[in-house]
Amino acid sequence: MTQTTRSVRGASAGGTTGGGGEEVRLSATGPAVPPPAGPLPGLEPGIQLAGAQALEAPASGVPAGVGPRGPEVVVGEYGESSDAYDHTQMGRFARVVAVHAGIGTPSTSAMLAERLGEATRGALEARSRIASVTVLALRPLAGDIALAAVGGPVSTELQEAIDALAAADAVIAVSPVFQASYSGLFKSFFDVLPEGTLRAAPVLMGATAGTARHSLVTESALRPLFAYLKAIPTTLAVFAASEDFGASWETSGAADEGVAPLGERIERAGEELAGLVERFPRQAPVDAMSDFTPMEALLPTRR
Repeated sequence: MTQTTRSVRGASAGGTTGGGGEEVRLSATGPAVPPPAGPLPGLEPGIQLAGAQALEAPASGVPAGVGPRGPEVVVGEYGESSDAYDHTQMGRFARVVAVHAGIGTPSTSAMLAERLGEATRGALEARSRIASVTVLALRPLAGDIALAAVGGPVSTELQEAIDALAAADAVIAVSPVFQASYSGLFKSFFDVLPEGTLRAAPVLMGATAGTARHSLVTESALRPLFAYLKAIPTTLAVFAASEDFGASWETSGAADEGVAPLGERIERAGEELAGLVERFPRQAPVDAMSDFTPMEALLPTRR
């Protein structure tokens, strides 16, 4: 196989081919074909074809490979269904924000949020993504949240936390269980979020408690909350009881009941959250030419 070219020479004003005619060169891959000895039937005067596929010109006079709308469009190396933005360094960066409402020191909610964040980052890096994890503790913001919940001003620290959630590609939300539900601090924070802050954001839910009897709180309380906020909750949620951290004084029966270890559940949840980040990118692609100044704006205005 050899690569040849074919040219289309437009007729001049006098109807003959001259040096002033416009020449368009198209490349084609195929066996070399010598140009025809004479003009092809059906072609308008002044048009000559040379090179591969010259004999395939239609009777209408339009060269093969050049339709009424111009040359054929060649699909790029990424294919029709992929976005070239996904293959750039900027497109492969993901921001993960882990929010927890732990009040103790140390806090099992904080530990679970950190481990979920690390698992998600590892899963994203395995997919050739660059990820950053920000752990956001709500306890230092308790006063600011309470003031904003009753109509007071939003402090700078609280606004920074809200902005971090709005810009996150994925959110991890962990709450301790109080009275068979999420804590008041946890709920109050999401109450003061502006509408649409978590819209289309992949969210991984987590909860901690002293006993496994509260393990359904992720489905009865957390999932309806984030569904109402128009987020995209993961199908997997992680609940951690005291025995999962090795802090229970009695032997846990989780292994006998067929419950996967906490580390395994965390890894599976991180994998799912990373998959949602891939499937549902929250940030709009950044146009590399968005800051391009048109030439007419650089030229002086004619008067």
